[in-house]
Amino acid sequence: MVTLLSLAPAALAALATPLLGCGTPTSASARSPYEILQKEGPGEVGGSLPDVTQYEWTIARDRLARLRRGRPARPYVERVRLAISDPRTGRQYQARGAVAVSPGKAARMILVGPGGTTALDVWVTKDRFRFAVPAIKLEKRGGVDPAEAKGLPIGMLRWWFLSPLAGRLLVARSTQGESAWILRDGAATVTVRSDGRRFVALRREGETLEGIEWISRGLVPQSGEHGRYIEGRFGLRVEVLVEELLPTEPDAEAFADPDEPGTAL
Repeated sequence: MVTLLSLAPAALAALATPLLGCGTPTSASARSPYEILQKEGPGEVGGSLPDVTQYEWTIARDRLARLRRGRPARPYVERVRLAISDPRTGRQYQARGAVAVSPGKAARMILVGPGGTTALDVWVTKDRFRFAVPAIKLEKRGGVDPAEAKGLPIGMLRWWFLSPLAGRLLVARSTQGESAWILRDGAATVTVRSDGRRFVALRREGETLEGIEWISRGLVPQSGEHGRYIEGRFGLRVEVLVEELLPTEPDAEAFADPDEPGTAL
């Protein structure tokens, strides 16, 4: 089956035009199990809003609340395996490492290359990030402007690991087996559809479009969960497999600015 994240960036953007729906699949949804509501202007939702009954709204809102209650409250560490595909170079990189997350505050991902050297070091908070590839002495810093992170997997950590399902609920739809929501998270509009075990989401902020597909029982961190992220500008793709959830919490220093050792959040 073709999914949102198996499509090229142009096709990904095209799928952002149909209305949000949970009903019988249409010709548009035959290409993907998810239909996305297009945002056309600041604070506006494009197209005609779907007719949602109070009963349907209540079910979808309650399901969203249950998922949000399952989000982790304490810092945690996962051992992960990643495959990163960059269409700009035509190369694919595979590496293992760890992701440490302090929910709602900061995340740090370190991948290890051959010989145990650090291949990638990414640090993200709500308003800052640092992306470093030590082997080639590459370091990029930025803030909240999506343009600063284009071509980088910053959104995967900031949006999904740090604060999944964040934002104000605008529209909700529901059937017996799944629900769909449109959330307003700051300047971004996020469309999510899930049956509680599979999440597919698109996040649009200005000209920036990102997508993620995540397979997991709710939002509780666990071994075996996996997913795919795509950055819509250049088509950077990241495949993620969580190999292990570590039993101990990370040290607070793991979330400090890497260039400012000992700096607390």
